[in-house]
Amino acid sequence: MQTTTQVLTTKSTRLAAVRRLYVYLVAFVSQVAMLFGINDLLDILSRAWLQSDGLLQASFIRTATARSTGLLLVATPLFLIHWWLGQRRKEESAERNSVWRKLFLYSSTAAGLVVMLTNAYRLIKELAWLAVGAPIGLSEAIPAGWLHWGAMSALGIGLVYHWYTVLVADNDLGREAMAARFVRQLFLAIAGLIGLSIAVWGARTLIQLGLQAFVDQTLGALDLNWWRLPLGGGVSQVLVGLWLLHAAWQQWQDVVKLHAAEGRAVLRRLYLYIGTLIGAIATLTPTALLLREGLLMLFGTDGGSTAELLNRMVDPVSFIPVGGAIWFWYWTTLRRETDAYGDSSQSMTVRRIYAYLVAATGLALLWVGAVELLHALLDARLAGDIWREPLANGLALLAVGAPVWVIFWRRVQRDAERADAAGEVERDSWPRKLYLYGVALVGALVLLISLAQVVYQLLMMLLGEQGLTLASNQLAHQLADSVVAGVLWAVHLLAIRSDGRYEKAPALAATPITPAERREALEARIAELETALAAARAELAALETQTSEV
Repeated sequence: MQTTTQVLTTKSTRLAAVRRLYVYLVAFVSQVAMLFGINDLLDILSRAWLQSDGLLQASFIRTATARSTGLLLVATPLFLIHWWLGQRRKEESAERNSVWRKLFLYSSTAAGLVVMLTNAYRLIKELAWLAVGAPIGLSEAIPAGWLHWGAMSALGIGLVYHWYTVLVADNDLGREAMAARFVRQLFLAIAGLIGLSIAVWGARTLIQLGLQAFVDQTLGALDLNWWRLPLGGGVSQVLVGLWLLHAAWQQWQDVVKLHAAEGRAVLRRLYLYIGTLIGAIATLTPTALLLREGLLMLFGTDGGSTAELLNRMVDPVSFIPVGGAIWFWYWTTLRRETDAYGDSSQSMTVRRIYAYLVAATGLALLWVGAVELLHALLDARLAGDIWREPLANGLALLAVGAPVWVIFWRRVQRDAERADAAGEVERDSWPRKLYLYGVALVGALVLLISLAQVVYQLLMMLLGEQGLTLASNQLAHQLADSVVAGVLWAVHLLAIRSDGRYEKAPALAATPITPAERREALEARIAELETALAAARAELAALETQTSEV
C-alpha cells in the first residue's frame, strides 16, 4: 500500500509531465509559426525593395506584409512566454533531464536545420548555375532571391547554434536519462541518414552529368549545354548533404569521446548498419543492371543503337563509385567501432538483424535468378528463340544474389554451430528464428502451389484434356519452380533441425565476465542510480514546496 508521500510524489510527477508537455509543445508550435512569418516577410520585403519590374502590386505587398506581420505579432510573445516558463525551472535536474525538454530542443534544432539547409540549397544551386554561364534573367536569385535565401540561411544557422548551446548548458549531453538519450540518438541518426541520402544523390548526379556529357560529345549530340542547371543542383546537394552528414557524425563523435559507452549504443550501430546497407544497395543493384545489359549484348539481343545502349548504361554506372565509397566507409567504421567499444546485447541484436536481412535479400535474388535461369534453359529446349532475356536476367541476379547469400549465410551458420554459450545465444535469437521459419514458410507455400498445379495438369492429361503434354512449357516451368523452392526449403529445414540437435550450453551464467561486460554492467548500474537520484530530488522539491505553502 502506498504511503501519503509516495502518492503525493506520483501526483506531482504526473502534473509536472503534463505541464512540460503543454509548455514545450506551445513553444515549438509558436516557434515554427514565427519562422513561417519571418520567411514570408523577408520574401515580400526583398522583392519589393529589389524587384523593380512592376510585377508586384502595392495591394499585394500590403496584404502579404500585414499577414506575415500579424502572424509574428501573435507567435513571438507566445513563444517567448512559454520558453521563459521552460527555462524558469532549468536548475532542476528533473526538468533538464525530462524527455519533453529534449524533444523540444532537438525538434527546434531540426527546424533550424530545415530552414538553413533548404535556403542554402536554393542559394548555392542558383549561384552555381550562374557561375557556369546561365543567363542572369532566368535565375531566381536575381534580383531578390539571394537576399531572402541568404537571410533565412543565416537565421537557421543562428537557431541551430542557439539550441546547441542550450543543450550543452543543460550539462547532461551524453549522460541523459534513458528516454532523453533515445531522443538525442534518434535525432543524430535521422540527420545523418538524411545528409547521406542527399549527398549520395548529389554525387550521383554530378557523375551522371559528366558521363552523359562525354557520351553526347562522343556521339555528336546537337545540344551540349543542357548540363548547366542540373549541375547547380548536384553541387548544392553534395555540399548541403556532406555538411549535414559531417555535423551529425562529429557531434556523435564528441559524445563518444566523453562517454565511451555511446560507441556501442544500439541506435548508433543501427545507423552504421543502415549506412552500410545503403552503400551495398547503391553498388550491387546497378552492377546487376550492367551485367544484364552485357549479357544481352553477348547473346545477340537487339538492344537498339549504340547511342541508346550508352544512354541506358550512364545511370547505373553513376551510382557504383558513390555506393562503393559509402559501403567501404560505413563498413570499416562499423568494424573499427566494434573492435574498440565491443558489443552490448542490443547492438548484437542489431548486428543479427542486419546479417539475416542481407542474407534474406541475397536469397531472394538467388531464388528468382535460379528460377529465371531454369525457365530460360527450358524455353531454349521447348519454346524456341525466347530464352535470351530470361537467361540474362537469371545470370545477373545469380551473380549478385548468390555471393551475398553465401557470405552472410556462412557467417551466421559459423556462429550458430558453435557449441558454447555464444552459439546457443545465436541459435535462440529471434532474427535467426524469423529468418529460418520465414524462408521455410515461403518455400512450403511455393511448393504447395507449384506442385498442386503440376498434379492438376497431370490429372487433366490422364483424363484426356487436349493440348497438354509432358513436354509443355507451362508444366516445365512449374516443375522448375518446385525444384528451386524444394532445394532452398530443404536447406533451411536442415538448419532448423541442426539447431534443435544442440544441447543447451552448460553453466551459461558461469561464463567468465570480460572487462567490457563488467564495464557495461557498471554503467547500467550508474544510470539506474542517477535515475533514482533524480526521482529523490523531485520528491524532496515537492516536499519543500508543500512545507513552504503550509
